[in-house]
Amino acid sequence: MSKMIVLLGQPNSGKSTVFNGLTGAHQHVGNWPGKTVERKEGRFTYNGTEYDVIDLPGSYSLSAGSDEERITADYIRSGRADLVAILVDSSQLERSLYMYTDFIGTNIPVVLVLNLMDVAEKKGIHIDVDKLSRRTGIPVIGFVASDAKRYGELKEQLAKAAASGKVADQSELVGYYRQDSALPFDSLAGSQKDEKLFTREKLAISELEKTDKGLMLSGKHKYEYIDKLLDGVVRKQGSEAKLTGFDKKALGRHSGKWIALGIIVAALAAAMVIAAPIMGLGFGLVPVISGPLENLMTSLNVWKPIAELIYVVLPNVLAFTISMAGFVLGVTFAFAIIEDVGYMARISVVFNSAMERLGLQGKSVCSLLMSMGCNMAGVAGSRVIDNSGQRFLTMMLVWSIPCGSTLSLAPMLATVFYGPVGAIAVVFLMLFATIGSLFLVSLIFKGKLISEEDKGGIVMELPPYHKPKWGHIVRATLMKAWDIFSRAFRVIAIVSIVFYLLSYNWFDSGSILTKVGQVIEPVTSWFGMTWQMFMAYISSMVTKESLLGVINALYSNTDMVNAAFNAKSLGMTENMMALLPQVINKAQALGFIMAIVFNVPCTMTVAATFRENHSKKWIALSVVYYLVFSLALAFIFYHIGLLIWH
Repeated sequence: MSKMIVLLGQPNSGKSTVFNGLTGAHQHVGNWPGKTVERKEGRFTYNGTEYDVIDLPGSYSLSAGSDEERITADYIRSGRADLVAILVDSSQLERSLYMYTDFIGTNIPVVLVLNLMDVAEKKGIHIDVDKLSRRTGIPVIGFVASDAKRYGELKEQLAKAAASGKVADQSELVGYYRQDSALPFDSLAGSQKDEKLFTREKLAISELEKTDKGLMLSGKHKYEYIDKLLDGVVRKQGSEAKLTGFDKKALGRHSGKWIALGIIVAALAAAMVIAAPIMGLGFGLVPVISGPLENLMTSLNVWKPIAELIYVVLPNVLAFTISMAGFVLGVTFAFAIIEDVGYMARISVVFNSAMERLGLQGKSVCSLLMSMGCNMAGVAGSRVIDNSGQRFLTMMLVWSIPCGSTLSLAPMLATVFYGPVGAIAVVFLMLFATIGSLFLVSLIFKGKLISEEDKGGIVMELPPYHKPKWGHIVRATLMKAWDIFSRAFRVIAIVSIVFYLLSYNWFDSGSILTKVGQVIEPVTSWFGMTWQMFMAYISSMVTKESLLGVINALYSNTDMVNAAFNAKSLGMTENMMALLPQVINKAQALGFIMAIVFNVPCTMTVAATFRENHSKKWIALSVVYYLVFSLALAFIFYHIGLLIWH
């Protein structure tokens, strides 16, 4: 029979490193049911006993506020843990022990793991581990998570702690509450029923903390207890830690932003270097797979619609998904390094004031900047944001950012209609519209996604710089890329098959999309679009590049399916450059360009967003919003264009 060990601790306490060190390859990553917060589970075996390990989301306390704190608190209340290992930062013991004080009064065996002992020693901090163990009444382990040689001993100590069944001594802490006459301690004790898992005193404290006054007084007592607990346990030598010369510049009001932008751009470039060959592999497989499949389908005399589905659509789905996984792998690897060395917290600090205007935190800037390369990469990068509401709002804002394909496509189209100077003017219009879109999305949705207590500033520690733990980074990156690939393939396949069925020219009578387009052209004309343009607009939700192939196919009466799915190889031909100004006027072109720039992003981005959010409601709402917003922009700019080019 296996035993359950739960890792509990504040952000930057080293939980993820310890989790990976304990479980190795025996782990998997998902999301908590109904939440976008990452769920990590793994296992290890010691002396014939199997131990399941749960890495709970990093939380500063068990006083549930954010989704992360609620998940953590709810899991503790479930009573499923056989042992809770609370990880604390030895170099900042006073602050890190707050989680332990929140846990006191819980009747679950517990052990304190004092991580980063090496960092503490470098700072001149000496901790009497045995004395701390005697005062708390539980096992206390001094540990260095980055030292792989120590995990054998850690497993042994965790196994002993689970067997001992020791729970935290609450008497000293409770004494502080009893001394405060302002707290009606005894009258609240027993107001809840679950006294098997929690003591009556713990239940009373939890009840008190539901009010602002009670929470403040509770915090006061917990820090008083921590101060007494550490008296004579911690000895400090030397001066207090000061900011390094680099950190003074990295956190500077102006210099900090430029340094952060430089590092983010470098990380994005590194991510693209990693992603590029994987993307090339994905799309290189299409002709390799498609050719033999086409020959096979022909030899078997398979009905053409089924045959094309097999040798056109599915190879492209595989290519899209491999490409997506490549982006995820590159972005995750590059930004995991930034996180692991301790710089991500600095980015949050320097950009926090700017992001506050959008209801976000500083970490969101990474996703927004990455989106200029690829929206899907921006969505994947949102994982560094620790608040679920801010994470999804960031993903919604990512959809407003023109991706690399759009940034090349829109000026190309603008040049065809308005020349080089006019194209520059269109780019500036895109810029202003993007800024407006960001603030509009924030204005409409932040109140529904982010609670009042999560808005505004953040309180954040600056962790010390560390050497990157390459094994942990590589393992986590590969797991995430595979998880994305396996899940996204199904979503992209479904979307692509639906698009194929709607765009196929059934029995030479025209596709469903074509027929629908012809029927609704009186409506699409309001937005300055012919039905051909509208079908190209719809196809841009598969890939942005596909609209060139589709619009060329529709105006030249060729195969829309092949044009859409093989758009990567089509580009902007001279014939198309000559054709477009003949069938589309300047006013129509302006509205069309703005529509495709702010349309729903590509299938890969939508699939990645669903993978991160798991909310069909919010995905559907996001799709509807951007469809309405892009068509509204098309309407506005088309009619402005009519005034200019009447």
